[in-house]
Amino acid sequence: MTDDSAVQQVVQALQSLYHDPDPTAKEKANAWLSDFQKTNEAWATAQLLLFAPDAPLEAKLFGAQTFRSKVTYDLELLPPDHRLPLRDSLLNALKTFAPSGPKVVLTQVCLALADLALQLNPDEWKDPTSDLIDQLGKEPTMAGGLLEFLQVVTEEFSGNMRIKVNNDFGNQKAPGVRGTEMGEKVVALLAMYLQAPGITVSLQNQCYACLGSWLRTGQAVATSVNGTPILNSLFTALSNDELFDAAVDCLVDLIHETQELEDNMSIIQSLVPLLAALRPHLLDPDTREDEDRMRGYCRILVEAGEWYDLLIVPHIETFLPIVEAIATCAAYDNLAVAGITLNFWYRLSRAVAKARSSGAPAVNIQPLLDIFSSLVGTIIRHLHYPLDDATLTGQERDDFRNFRHTIGDTLKDCCTVLSANVCLKKALDIISENLAKAKTTNVVNWQEVEAPLFSMRSMGAEVDPNDNEVIPFIMELLPHLPPHPRIRYAAILVIGRYTPWIQLHPDLIAFHLPYVVAGFEDTDKEVWAASAQTLKYLCKDCSEQLVPYLPQLHSFLGTYSSRIGAEDLMDIYAGIGHVICVMNLDEAPQVLSTFCMPNIEIVHQVTVQPAAPMKAELLSACDALDRVDVLLSVVDRFPDGLPDSCKGTCVQVWSVLEQFLVKFARADSRVPEKVCVVVRRGLALFDDEAFEVAPRILDTLVNAFEVEPVSSYLWIVGKMVGIFARRAEPAYEASMSNAVQRATAKVVAMLQVTEPSRIADILDDYSHLILDLIEYHPDILLSSPSFGATFQILLSSTTLLSPVIVLSALDNIRAVIGHESLVSATAFPAAFGQAIRGVVDAAGGLLVQVLMQSLVDGVEDASTTVLTIFRMLAVQFPQVLVAHVGPTVEGLPEKLVGRQEKVEFMSKFTL
Repeated sequence: MTDDSAVQQVVQALQSLYHDPDPTAKEKANAWLSDFQKTNEAWATAQLLLFAPDAPLEAKLFGAQTFRSKVTYDLELLPPDHRLPLRDSLLNALKTFAPSGPKVVLTQVCLALADLALQLNPDEWKDPTSDLIDQLGKEPTMAGGLLEFLQVVTEEFSGNMRIKVNNDFGNQKAPGVRGTEMGEKVVALLAMYLQAPGITVSLQNQCYACLGSWLRTGQAVATSVNGTPILNSLFTALSNDELFDAAVDCLVDLIHETQELEDNMSIIQSLVPLLAALRPHLLDPDTREDEDRMRGYCRILVEAGEWYDLLIVPHIETFLPIVEAIATCAAYDNLAVAGITLNFWYRLSRAVAKARSSGAPAVNIQPLLDIFSSLVGTIIRHLHYPLDDATLTGQERDDFRNFRHTIGDTLKDCCTVLSANVCLKKALDIISENLAKAKTTNVVNWQEVEAPLFSMRSMGAEVDPNDNEVIPFIMELLPHLPPHPRIRYAAILVIGRYTPWIQLHPDLIAFHLPYVVAGFEDTDKEVWAASAQTLKYLCKDCSEQLVPYLPQLHSFLGTYSSRIGAEDLMDIYAGIGHVICVMNLDEAPQVLSTFCMPNIEIVHQVTVQPAAPMKAELLSACDALDRVDVLLSVVDRFPDGLPDSCKGTCVQVWSVLEQFLVKFARADSRVPEKVCVVVRRGLALFDDEAFEVAPRILDTLVNAFEVEPVSSYLWIVGKMVGIFARRAEPAYEASMSNAVQRATAKVVAMLQVTEPSRIADILDDYSHLILDLIEYHPDILLSSPSFGATFQILLSSTTLLSPVIVLSALDNIRAVIGHESLVSATAFPAAFGQAIRGVVDAAGGLLVQVLMQSLVDGVEDASTTVLTIFRMLAVQFPQVLVAHVGPTVEGLPEKLVGRQEKVEFMSKFTL
């Protein structure tokens, strides 16, 4: 194919790509062009397209893009004597497109030239940056092209990981060139351009963008700007709408690079007066109406405030105008702008705290205290929902809620500086003022009360539980607030946040508990959720004080449980569990039964009713089991065991669960999960009594697994292995052995008709069951006739994509191959070692294949375990490695391991 014909084909393909309305034709053209760029012929075609005077824009752009692609991926294929002519051609292209563009083509040319310059070694092109500055720096028509190159060359140097950098001028490796010298040369060029008479807005923006790139990538240092016209130019540009954005970005980069304070003190001293002079702009009505300008000013000031935080306290007079300007930004109505300031307040609060604790000479920080005091009011104002919050979309509401929690954290920073009491008092005063105003107008907007209540909750972690100055007034006020649902919701949550304080003031429980419980009578379900959560925290933190209230809570549950949501009920039951934990051991088990058994009765009634239960009834039974689970998860077990009055309860409860499981396990997938979770809690609670019924539990579980395989059955069997590990009883061991064999047989049968990935959850819990057996009952596993099948299941599990399952399976394999019975005949019966050897010999080929595959293409973090297993095999099973490593390596896909790598590996493989 001639060059001309190649050019024609490219032009035709570009015509289809950009102008053909047929999507299939576009896709086909794009694929052809992509493939063409990979050919050797693309070099010459790109040259023709780029310099053809009558070529359309699309063709010139493709030519430039092709050069960049070839330089990035195929430069090593280009003969060495063609590299400098390629450089000259790209330089010529830069000079051609610099005066009048098109800009998009110029950018691609500069990228190609930059990537080439970085890959040429110093012998080929010693100092590309200086050469271009010397050649083009004083040519006005070349300024745009030169700046474009300077910007992209430093960005490509730092960010293009696809090229091998040989001309490492930026890291002081080029002979005779220091990294900072190059940056200073660029800064000097930019200063010259910015002083040039008649400089265009476009060129000025390019100067700022170029400087920002050199600063960000570390190729220029901030101090090199000091004493140049650049600094004043940047701040002056902030008054020009066309220059504003570029100037903001550049100033942010410049300030960021001054974070090493001692090294940059000279330029910091130049920056601070210029930054302080920005505050009047923030107060200008025209600026305040322009959210983008406010955001830009805020970014500059906050960047300075965050990096100079340690200078503010010892030099308050100097930096106070900047802090005041940031406070003005924080008070701005646009929450996105205000949010930019939040990290600054965190850093400043820590700087104040550090100054206070350092023992340094005292300074007058009252101006900062005044700013933080005003900030508290500002934040509370930002916490207000709109007066017509119905106008918020769902996404806007979620975003605002997230913002409230984020800005609420800044209140904690205010507490660090002012003390929690001062901040709480301010929030309390705002509520009091709004309530007093309501008495006059007979109108109170719920937003005006809810926002300071939310702030109180945000500051809860900073409160001293021993405080008697502010919190008593807050606690007295809460139950008397207007009964609006949003106010009640917030007030109840404040009570829940301050339960550590209530624990030290138990006389208030009788005052607040009725208010919290009354929340369940509200029509708003979010108020119910708040009451449930607060009740949980009250029970947890005030458990001893709430013991006398348990009968009242039991009665409350009987009245309200039917209308309270499942999640809220679980919160309440968790709280009740904490109260039971602190009760007298003679009474606690009976009280536990009082709260548990009604839920077991719900399950029983659903099970024995003649008609098939509705879906809602099954859900109700599962929710009841959830409540038992959460209650027992808190109580766990009693140190002295259960009293005689509880004997028989374990069998009674299991009988209910067993019938429920057998009858409905196939009807609802939640049934086996919920039953198994409660069984797990019951095994710990009933202990000896549970052990007696364990064979019956195991038989039921394995029967259910054979009928409808669910991973929960294997999970609970594994838990039983661990819980009863120290018990030796023939009937239990026989039941466990039978359960494991039958479960193994079922998993094997499933793998014969199902891909492992389809039953990943079952393989996961099976693997953990085997781990428990190896640790606690190796006799059950290693003496089992199904041990070989178990090993095969573990090998199948290593093919899954889940790292957790693969690592678990590999841990099992390591435990088997490294088992002590292989090296010691005294610790374990010799039959154990014989069983392991038989299994490994039989599965050796697949084992080595699985391990090798895991090593070259397995999940992350598997290599350490795999290498350990290989070492164990080399010691205990060298014949397995000798027989199977060669064929396994040979069978690895060429795309993973090349032929030469295989030969090299096998030449080094010795035992």
